[in-house]
Amino acid sequence: MTSPAMKKIKPTHTSPPTNSEAEPPKQKDEQEEGNEKKPYILQLPNHVTVEIFGKIPIKALIQCRCVCKSWRRSLSDPQFTKYLLSQTPDCLLLQNSSTRNPNTFGLFLVDLDKPSGKNDVVIRLPKDPNVPNFGVQIVGSCNGFLCVYDRLNSGRFYISNPVIGESITLPRFPKDIAFPFLYGFGFSPVDGVYKLVVVASTSNGLKSEWEVMVLTVSTGSWRNVGNSVYPFGYQSYGVYHDGFLHWIARSDNSVLICAFDVGSECFQELPLPPCSLGKRLVSLAVLRGCLSVYVLSMSDINVWVMKDYGVKESWVRELVMQQVIGYRTSFSATQLLKFTKKGQVVFLHKYKLRDYTPGKKGSAAVEVDGIPSMVEAFVHIPSFLSLKDAIMDLSSEKFTKKGQVCFYTSTNWVYTPRRLEERALLGLKVGLLCMSSHFLVSTGLVVSYARY
Repeated sequence: MTSPAMKKIKPTHTSPPTNSEAEPPKQKDEQEEGNEKKPYILQLPNHVTVEIFGKIPIKALIQCRCVCKSWRRSLSDPQFTKYLLSQTPDCLLLQNSSTRNPNTFGLFLVDLDKPSGKNDVVIRLPKDPNVPNFGVQIVGSCNGFLCVYDRLNSGRFYISNPVIGESITLPRFPKDIAFPFLYGFGFSPVDGVYKLVVVASTSNGLKSEWEVMVLTVSTGSWRNVGNSVYPFGYQSYGVYHDGFLHWIARSDNSVLICAFDVGSECFQELPLPPCSLGKRLVSLAVLRGCLSVYVLSMSDINVWVMKDYGVKESWVRELVMQQVIGYRTSFSATQLLKFTKKGQVVFLHKYKLRDYTPGKKGSAAVEVDGIPSMVEAFVHIPSFLSLKDAIMDLSSEKFTKKGQVCFYTSTNWVYTPRRLEERALLGLKVGLLCMSSHFLVSTGLVVSYARY
């Protein structure tokens, strides 16, 4: 008789669970547990979050970058940048124009389309340690990037994203720039590159020609692309629109609109509006997404808009700004900037912001809390895209030593982009760091740094 202890038990042939069978429940439980700890807004699908981001004011977006890493990544995504550029109203980038105190340099981002109607500074941007305090000229703004020129000291150009605090120093111009000269910063949608264009005078005493030099930012090299015979006028900075940089050229009593194709690197002429320009003062702007010409007539300004780019018949006189400036005042000190959502025209006159309401006479001062008394102004749409993701060839060492991008803050750290991912997670959690009494910036993850 077999004892109960000796009773044979028929083995079961159940195989051990495989990883594919065992892991999903565990992963699912961990994911559900992780989601329970997250606020509901952080559990939204990415495309929903991005759509929400596209509808909130720029100041709130800047603050959203500081909430968590996932939002920071979403806001820095190139696809989101394209969406943001198409949805965000134009802001104004104001630069202190005072020459009395060289240490008062400052950049201020201002939104004049806030629902509250209150005009105040969205953010005072941090000082770029690469760029001097004095003698700096803004060359242009394109897709959230800013190009500036140090016209007094080193003669260097710089590209920056002032909202997130990144900048690169471009290679020096290969020769001394003769004055007068023109410059422009633009983007080629054909090959997806940013370019800096400098047009320098090569006058030999008999006739004036213009040498055209181009720097492709991603390669860091200057090239001579030929000469231009256009008699350029007084507007030194090129107006960028739809892949072209635009300048006014003038010869005797004739006026030309010269367009430089950033992609093909050649000039062409655009048709003029159907009005008598003669010896009148003419300037260019981009208003409501269209290339525009504004002409001084006595104390009025006639504004013409090209509704369909390059088509002569599409010129429309948008409005006549009546008695907005004094008779015989300096028109070169007047610069049209933008239409607000309320239909007002914002312009700069003698370093003061003013606005004009269509159908009325005269203009009014635009009061903005927290800005200097005299400013230079440029239209700027903020972007959170990193320079290294948009325009830099990290294999090139022509920008700065060791191919570095300067991430400028009050502590002046230098970050090496090549090692950003490898050497992350060394320091601070995402949060807010007060750079000055006027500026808050997200520190992100502090990585290997060196003071300079």
